Amino acid sequence: MTKPIVAISAQASLLMLAVALTGNVWASIAQHKEPYISYTVQTGDTLQGLSQKLLANPRRWDELARLNGLKNPNLILPGQVLDVPSSFINFDKQPKLANTGVLQSVNGSVTINGVAASVGAAVPEGARVQTGAGSSAVVKLSDGSQVQLMPRSLADVVKQHGYALKDPASSLSTTWFSGAIRLVEGMLDIAANKSAQRKDPLNVVTPTSLIGVRGTQFRVAYEDPSSGTARTEVLEGKVRADNPAQAAGADIGGGFGVAIKPNEREIKVVALLPALPESALPARVERAREGATAAWAISPLSGAAGYRAELAQDPAFTQIVFDTKSQSPSIDLAAAPNGNYFARVRGMDASGIEGYNAVRRIDIANAPVSLIWIREIGIAATADFTPDGLLLRVNTSALDTPKQLQIQIAQDQQMTQGLQSLSLDTAGTTVLRALRPGDRRFVRFTGITPQGASGSSSVMLLELPLNWGNSVFSMASALQTLR
Repeated sequence: MTKPIVAISAQASLLMLAVALTGNVWASIAQHKEPYISYTVQTGDTLQGLSQKLLANPRRWDELARLNGLKNPNLILPGQVLDVPSSFINFDKQPKLANTGVLQSVNGSVTINGVAASVGAAVPEGARVQTGAGSSAVVKLSDGSQVQLMPRSLADVVKQHGYALKDPASSLSTTWFSGAIRLVEGMLDIAANKSAQRKDPLNVVTPTSLIGVRGTQFRVAYEDPSSGTARTEVLEGKVRADNPAQAAGADIGGGFGVAIKPNEREIKVVALLPALPESALPARVERAREGATAAWAISPLSGAAGYRAELAQDPAFTQIVFDTKSQSPSIDLAAAPNGNYFARVRGMDASGIEGYNAVRRIDIANAPVSLIWIREIGIAATADFTPDGLLLRVNTSALDTPKQLQIQIAQDQQMTQGLQSLSLDTAGTTVLRALRPGDRRFVRFTGITPQGASGSSSVMLLELPLNWGNSVFSMASALQTLR
């Protein structure tokens, strides 16, 4: 007897091509809720033979017949097209492919199985990939998914293979993938290939959680082995998060996340914190000298108990060179060398679940010797007449107003004649004594910038009107810029 011919296709486009070649008509499979293959019944096929060849459980033939609307489940005819959901298929009887991934991006210290690795290195099934501090790597799996290992991460590619389903009549074939990654420590940022056909979901396993996904963008973190807490944040799509120790799980949609603790059965699905607006992220960070404190003073985000910041050399953030966490919106970038970076920051809630990224191009540089203030004139001030003298009130509400602010006053623009130095109190005020109507004095301010640099403002003119203390008792703009 001639060996039966199997015609298999995984997508409607391939199926339509197979049908066009054979002239067969097939029914709509829009009702299917999972991936499927389509099998065209050939001359010589029998129910028992197909059940044994295609189905993991041959007893499910009646269920398959109902799914395909067969009027008589005990009768099949050549040309009939049977849609077979992936959960029915006996993949163990299909040809198995040993697929290999590739190291797509490398930055800093990256190893595969303990050996230093570079771009293009093979990442086979069973490989262990590790990144050091200030290092990152992107692995492209054989199914097209991209897995980025963040700094100080260790992960094993536990499973990475496929099953070939071939259509011998048209030389068409499809591959159904099966993959799993074990995150030992650190964090993974994953973009699972949505178009890949999967025998089962791409699984990410931590010591305390199991994450299953068919196609989405999400993060998985296991950064605190002492508590055993694992996090998952879904940016797009949907994943399934399980706590095997508690036999509990939850579906997580895009925009939500969970923190799984091994000793807690309840899995709380919470909304991710929104991204900060770009205007909340200063584009320049200054410090007194290379290696000194560099505070990135971002605007606070409502609901955030902390922040994570990352610096990269590329806009896609495949080459991350620095990452840090902060409990306040003042993020210390002291360990990052001076330079120009792509920076992203996201808020963390009280459970450590991280939200959406805000991205900004920033410069880290040494502050210039002179002080930097918002207004070109340096300082804005008002003056009021008092019995003790002229009360000068300085506006210190600007974000970059220096600390330890002092005022110097002299009789000449070169600031040499009769030079005096006075401190301003916490309210930004000081009293200038022994001034008479019509007097002219030259003033400048000294202080320390928020970045730690010291210097002085430009020299400004303070000129009292002739009727000062008589009919004029205050000036809204007491200081004039000298041209």
